[in-house]
Amino acid sequence: MATVLVGATSTVATVAYADYNTYGCRAAYNDAGGRDCWTMFWDEGVVLGDGTFYAYGERLTAYDTTADGRGVYVGATWWEGSTRHENGFKLTTGAGTNGSLDLGNIPEGTSVTVTACQTDNGTLYTCRTQTAIA
Repeated sequence: MATVLVGATSTVATVAYADYNTYGCRAAYNDAGGRDCWTMFWDEGVVLGDGTFYAYGERLTAYDTTADGRGVYVGATWWEGSTRHENGFKLTTGAGTNGSLDLGNIPEGTSVTVTACQTDNGTLYTCRTQTAIA
């Protein structure tokens, strides 16, 4: 008697979340006392996207570099006296795109909490928060 095993295989499409991120802050270019901060999202050595705060001009930028089904969120929060300010954006237009948001005139020396994340249908993943200086 012979036994025959019939196996079925299935393939499930997966979309990568970053398996790690690199991040940092540095003295701002052309803005004495300012500090820029960035986060880059990686999967298997490939940059998926990034979010950055630039002290010079007080702006946020985001880049979506890979067609992985994910977008990038970058946001900033800061205080002026007793007033809390918050602004940011999601970049979900696809691979090879970038965006920028002018935050206005944040007073020099103000600490700015910067958060960068991957996105998936509005949900934020693999977030990183750092403190920049306007």
